[in-house]
Amino acid sequence: MGITKTPVLWTAGAPGAGKSTTAWGLYTRIVEAGGNVAYVDIDQLGLIGPPPGGGEAAHAIKAANLLRVLGILRSRGARQLVVSGIVDPENGVEPHFDGGDFDLTLIRLTCDRDELRSRFLGRGSPAAALPGLYAVADAYDRTGFGEAMDTTGQRHEETVVTGPTAVGKSTAAFSALRDLWAREMPVAYVDLAQLGFANPGPDPALEAANLAAVWRGYREAGAKRLIVVAREFLPEHRRVFEEVTVVHLDADAPTLTERVGRRAEGESALLAGDELRGVPPVVRDRVAARAVTEAARMRQARTDRVVLDTTGQEPAETAAALLAVVAQ
Repeated sequence: MGITKTPVLWTAGAPGAGKSTTAWGLYTRIVEAGGNVAYVDIDQLGLIGPPPGGGEAAHAIKAANLLRVLGILRSRGARQLVVSGIVDPENGVEPHFDGGDFDLTLIRLTCDRDELRSRFLGRGSPAAALPGLYAVADAYDRTGFGEAMDTTGQRHEETVVTGPTAVGKSTAAFSALRDLWAREMPVAYVDLAQLGFANPGPDPALEAANLAAVWRGYREAGAKRLIVVAREFLPEHRRVFEEVTVVHLDADAPTLTERVGRRAEGESALLAGDELRGVPPVVRDRVAARAVTEAARMRQARTDRVVLDTTGQEPAETAAALLAVVAQ
């Protein structure tokens, strides 16, 4: 008797078509129903640089890392897997799943061009990038892979660096990453929270296993260094690396409270699981209080780390301070 394949539902399409929103909505509904489900944003599995571009090489890196992560999630009990992200418009993703342990359903999201333009610009993307956006959308329409779903008219919401909620970890780390790429340094990036969406959870051991698998994939693709962003870097995570530098970002209570407010107003990039974008003041206040408590607790943690006090700093100042550490 053969092994039962694990169902994978993958939403793909041009930027702004609704990939992440649709997939995250499905994931949360299955979680609420008590399902053993996991979610992966494939775009989080290809953050290696200098970037290989949008061609076949970039898609191959993402696909290889995705299969590693899905295998770990399956082995640890996930019975349903939800994936979102751009795929190779010429070849799709089916060749990577041929004969494997997964039963793939690929959903290609489409959207009226006027609405696609509005969504794309509305999230801060530059108008100069519109021709590239339309080229991707046209390529998907031309090849016609997967099952088409029109989202027009649907409403859409849109080194290890640690620290409390909203201290500025992701913003500073990604800025430093881009600077390192500009220097032609082969560096990859992982947001640890994006590797841990699985129900039931949270599970630090699962995060560590996925981190190890993705880092192995990045090394095979040529990366020499890795920047990891995490709220806390636990012993399970630390064991993934032979050598690691932990940079902890700190800030005082007024600064954390202000940054929580700015996050809630949409200042940072929107990622899956964002708990602040557009929330009411009562939720914002609760998250701010938690961030202040986290910061106080983390100050008492182990001392084998570099601590950067970001109190009162603008994002560019924090990024520069972080870059000075990771570029050594």
